[in-house]
Amino acid sequence: MKATRPSASKVTVVIAVVCITIAGTFWNASNAFGSDAAPPANLSPALQEVVKLAQAHLGDDVIVAYIRNSGASYTLSADDIVYLKGQGVSQNVISVLLQKGSASASAAPASMAPAPPPPPPQPEAPAPPAVSTPAPPPSSAEPPEVGSSATPTAPAAAPAPEPAVSFDYFQQQLSPYGTWVNVPGYGECWQPYGIPYGWRPYYDNGYWVYTDAGLYWQSGYAWGAIPFHYGRWAYVGGYGWVWVPAYEYGPAWVFWRHSGDYVGWAPLPYGAVFVDGGWGWRGHRYAADFDFGFGASFFIFVGYGHLWEHDYHHYTLRGEELHNVFRVSAINRFHRDDHGRYIHEGLDREHLERLTGRPVTVARHEEVRDREREALRTDRERVTHGEPRGEPRREEPTGRDRDRDRQGP
Repeated sequence: MKATRPSASKVTVVIAVVCITIAGTFWNASNAFGSDAAPPANLSPALQEVVKLAQAHLGDDVIVAYIRNSGASYTLSADDIVYLKGQGVSQNVISVLLQKGSASASAAPASMAPAPPPPPPQPEAPAPPAVSTPAPPPSSAEPPEVGSSATPTAPAAAPAPEPAVSFDYFQQQLSPYGTWVNVPGYGECWQPYGIPYGWRPYYDNGYWVYTDAGLYWQSGYAWGAIPFHYGRWAYVGGYGWVWVPAYEYGPAWVFWRHSGDYVGWAPLPYGAVFVDGGWGWRGHRYAADFDFGFGASFFIFVGYGHLWEHDYHHYTLRGEELHNVFRVSAINRFHRDDHGRYIHEGLDREHLERLTGRPVTVARHEEVRDREREALRTDRERVTHGEPRGEPRREEPTGRDRDRDRQGP
């Protein structure tokens, strides 16, 4: 049988139609993604509020907290997703909206208690020319390096099955263990009672656990289930380390450096969020190896062989050795965003076993987290019905440290 060949004119027509179709598709997509695009006709008021927050350049952590605490139901169509993306709503926030929508759809239509009001938005870390508190803190407001005199505070316990987190919840849970202070540029912050000068977060009275959700900071403090997994720690001249509330959960809010036989970690600054493979901070996007301007004194460095210790005081690098290792170290980029949840995996298990010289057991994240929350619940009951906490104590710095603190941020 003879194959019938299409005529040249028919081929030309087909090609023209395809080209017009493709051009139209790109034209529509570019208009849909444009910031001036009209919203879909049935865009819900709840999604309109999310767009307002994104256009106000609020951080992802604030927007996600609003979504999770608003009590609204979010159902996104393809047009909604395209429109949100065009209005500057991040992929991380859109993922949270999709999760919230699927959770609402699968929930039984039982009687629902009214959701608590959204937590008050916390102030963004100030822009460079703005207020007094820096992020990152400049050299005039650096934490003192780890000293041999620092000793861990006696352990206590941590929260229970949490209600929806909010500022009121944090205040209720943490007030027996510390004091709330208003810090310029950060707002209401919390400091634990009884910590000596030179104390630092993610160092005293705790240790790292390798879990199926990444490296988890297991605290021995009664209150540890909240400030090491929500919010950020900031070092502020004249105050020392303060905890700034935020509402997104993480196994630990730190970032890492490594150098040969050594590994180091430091608290992430307030407002830093991991989005689309990089960092969002103070309205800008940075690569995953961004260091936030933090110097050696912000980091705890130990040999890999001591990473699984339960007390780091005897193994922490200090003085010239710390600075030498820091200078040749590099940022560890093993981060990922798991459906809106920040996870730091560190090195892979086999690599860690080789570097630390120990077998690595993978703990179940939920079990580790439940232990901390149960410890807080138990201790809160004891504090509520038993002995009151003492007044806050702060050992004042002397000499060079005192002068540096007086300079402020």
